[in-house]
Amino acid sequence: MIHFLIKQAIFSFVATANSLQQTFVSSESLYKFLLIPHAEKARWKIGAWRAWHNAEHAYRTVPAYKKFIKAHAKRWPTIIVRRSLPDLRVIPEMDKENYVKKYHTEERCVGGVIPSRGVVVDESSGSSGTPTSWVRGPEERNVSKQLLQLSYHSALGRDKFFVINAFALGAWATGLNVSMAMSEICIIKSTGPDLDKIVNTIATFGPHYRYIVMGYPPFLKTLADDERLPWSKLQVIAFYGGEGMSESMRDYLLQSYEEVRGSYGASDLEINMAAENEFTIAVRRLILKHPQLRERITRTEYGVTPMVFQYNPLSYYVETNEAGELVFTMTRTTNIAPKIRYNIHDRGHVLRYPALRKILKELNLWHELKNVQPKLELPLLFHYGRSDMSIDYYGANVTPDSVREVLYGIPEAAKHLESFRLISLEDKKHNKHMQIAIELNRGCEAGKLNAQKVAEQLLPRLADINRDFYNALYHTATADQWPEVTVHEYGTGPFLGGDRKLKKEYVTTALKYDNLN
Repeated sequence: MIHFLIKQAIFSFVATANSLQQTFVSSESLYKFLLIPHAEKARWKIGAWRAWHNAEHAYRTVPAYKKFIKAHAKRWPTIIVRRSLPDLRVIPEMDKENYVKKYHTEERCVGGVIPSRGVVVDESSGSSGTPTSWVRGPEERNVSKQLLQLSYHSALGRDKFFVINAFALGAWATGLNVSMAMSEICIIKSTGPDLDKIVNTIATFGPHYRYIVMGYPPFLKTLADDERLPWSKLQVIAFYGGEGMSESMRDYLLQSYEEVRGSYGASDLEINMAAENEFTIAVRRLILKHPQLRERITRTEYGVTPMVFQYNPLSYYVETNEAGELVFTMTRTTNIAPKIRYNIHDRGHVLRYPALRKILKELNLWHELKNVQPKLELPLLFHYGRSDMSIDYYGANVTPDSVREVLYGIPEAAKHLESFRLISLEDKKHNKHMQIAIELNRGCEAGKLNAQKVAEQLLPRLADINRDFYNALYHTATADQWPEVTVHEYGTGPFLGGDRKLKKEYVTTALKYDNLN
């Protein structure tokens, strides 16, 4: 009885809060009121309550979700409340394989139907390259649009900008939603990842505009290397998404761009769930600078420095499962296809702001952030990359993010780098080998970059940030089984045929290629 009364009180509060949601989101000043300082605990609890409420709402209203729960848990589980916080871990996790691919789109919508008006269908390519369609209703699109605009204003103020959307266009989720959201608050041209169009656009409108170029990190790097743009005369900010970025790559890009900032999202959920700011970038650089901080707040066994973002816990309830993967619950009931404890198979974890501040003060590092204090006391999201994108080297997991981190810290490599690929291959004697293949910029000859010299810098640095790789490299592998670094001209060797997917492919096996060298 007591549990029932607590639940009813919480759900009544959430229902009232949800009814006021649109009013608050539509007003920047009112929305900031929700994020006032010293209310961190309240925001955290309300976010958890909203997630619980939305989970039960989905169970009642979404045919596929009811079938999913019955298939995995027989009935709706009893949610235990401890210290005012519901424990949602008893609810089965969903992902693309066990939910999205298993149930038809209409079944996954509230009421079992797709609304006849106001719905936009976009798609994502996924790791398989086969597009998945996502439906978004008018209310959720409006909320997402307003939150993206608020995030934009929070990062850049009210200055006027000319935005160039260089994400892939068409039905792709990121490019489509960015175009729709930003057109109301700035000048925007959606060129897609087309170098010539961007160069011509900037030449046409001239250097008196401040530009923002939004795109995937590899494309932003290619644009920065384009000598047709007079970078010293331009004011250009880079916003990236879709994949991670090392601080060494950020430093490289800052030679051309005024600022380089990213956001975290997923087509399965929303494109802008968390964002970088001056504070999170400074925290990440502290992690690189101070090993004791890295040990305290990161998962060092992953061998990569995580991306660091802040997010709004009122909108997203984020957990980490036993496999170290992020699990998201959308807290808004406006979504026509709810996602409850959805696992996109990204590695990561959350650290609440007070906990971070406490650790930094204990390590006497808080003063190093005095010039970049955050505007909002929001939780931090640590993201280590895809959980299923790595290769095994004598028991060590080597990820594209760790290789990227090192490669862009080698100036002679960064200058000529178009892309790279981690390759796991097996020789005729069934011995496994690891290869790091480097693709040079278009028009750059292979002789411009010496593979041996790159290997001499890359492998020790990789070992410094990945203890398992260190042990494998120096204590397990024989000399003839050390990782090989190879250099390839654009579109040759492992890169023959180019990338046919929306995003670059960073991990593969040698079975796909007749000639690796």
